[in-house]
Amino acid sequence: MADACGTLLGATQMLGSISGPGRQDEQGMPKLGNSIKLAADFYNWFKEKRGSTSCRDIVTEFGNGKFYDFGDPKQAKEAFEKGVTQKCDQMAADNAARAAEMLWDELHREK
Repeated sequence: MADACGTLLGATQMLGSISGPGRQDEQGMPKLGNSIKLAADFYNWFKEKRGSTSCRDIVTEFGNGKFYDFGDPKQAKEAFEKGVTQKCDQMAADNAARAAEMLWDELHREK
């Protein structure tokens, strides 16, 4: 829908599902606040690195000022031919790596 970037949503969901609701700290208290902090840290990192959290803004930047609607087969083909989808793929890999790093740090930090 060209709103929030899917890789941002996916990473914050993964961080929350691993570290948040359903998990308890050493005193048996829910770790909801922990998942919110991790999601906020990732969101802030993402926004600083990408300049926006909007798919439309990011795709337009990758498209050198042109937005491509990946839901339209003709535009998706053109985006692929222009290297836009490859830039999205690389961004997704970078974002997944950052989320994994954050999760590793969280799971292995001293208590």
